[in-house]
Amino acid sequence: MSKIFFTYVWGPPGDPCWPLTFASKGARTLAKRALTEGDYVFTVGTKGEPTLPNYQGRVSGLYQVSSLDVNTIDYIDQVEVKAITERLATKFPYALHPIAVWEITSQGNVFSRLVGPLTSAHHLRAQSTVVKLDPETSAPLMALERRPVTLAEPKTLLGRGLVAQKNSKLAPKHEGEFSGRFGDHSVWFVYALALKDQRGRDLAFKIGYANDPALRLAAYQAPMAAEVTGLTWDLAMKQPTGSEDEARRIEQALLAHFAKHKLASNGEIIKGPTQSEIMSTMAIILRRN
Repeated sequence: MSKIFFTYVWGPPGDPCWPLTFASKGARTLAKRALTEGDYVFTVGTKGEPTLPNYQGRVSGLYQVSSLDVNTIDYIDQVEVKAITERLATKFPYALHPIAVWEITSQGNVFSRLVGPLTSAHHLRAQSTVVKLDPETSAPLMALERRPVTLAEPKTLLGRGLVAQKNSKLAPKHEGEFSGRFGDHSVWFVYALALKDQRGRDLAFKIGYANDPALRLAAYQAPMAAEVTGLTWDLAMKQPTGSEDEARRIEQALLAHFAKHKLASNGEIIKGPTQSEIMSTMAIILRRN
């Protein structure tokens, strides 16, 4: 059974809305320790600025959260960035990916009237992380009228890949209420296979993309006759992406970066760069929009 929590925020969820944000990594860690995937978190406006007067002390949103860590920087359009959006993302960089989000539409949504008196410790803790409410206290909150809002999509390749991978795992777990929200998500990965000698040293890397890198590894490994040659292919890296087109684009960017290291016999195999160099280049590419 899902548990109910609350936390203080500066306003209602947007439409599309960002993930559930925290000001520090420690605060998000505390939340993850308390939460189980699928739990609900009500957001309540703070009683002072910068929350607008009509939202202060009121229940404004409801998040059903997953266990996926995300970074709000990945939700900023780096080309047409608004100053206020950038400031918020910088101030609250740590977040949890939501399964679904609702905006509270009930007029009678004053938090203190709905849940009754809470201890000062509850209020203080809720300023930075989530606080659990017992079933009796949270019942009036669950009865509030609400409407679903659209989830914002990450702007970076890294963010889109992580969310796509998480959504593909959430789909079978949330049949029924969320079946329309999480359909058939096919995740595509950019991968690197490392060709190793008998001592485990890297001789070369094969860079490609697929929706099942393990199958690609098996296809490359099968003809190697490792017991004779002493050579094996290992999966050195796999990175989820948002779509097949994005996977192809990242693969091509990687191959272009290491163009001078390509083998003449196979343009997808490079010799010379280390695994750490490939991963560092990947990280730079993934932070682009």
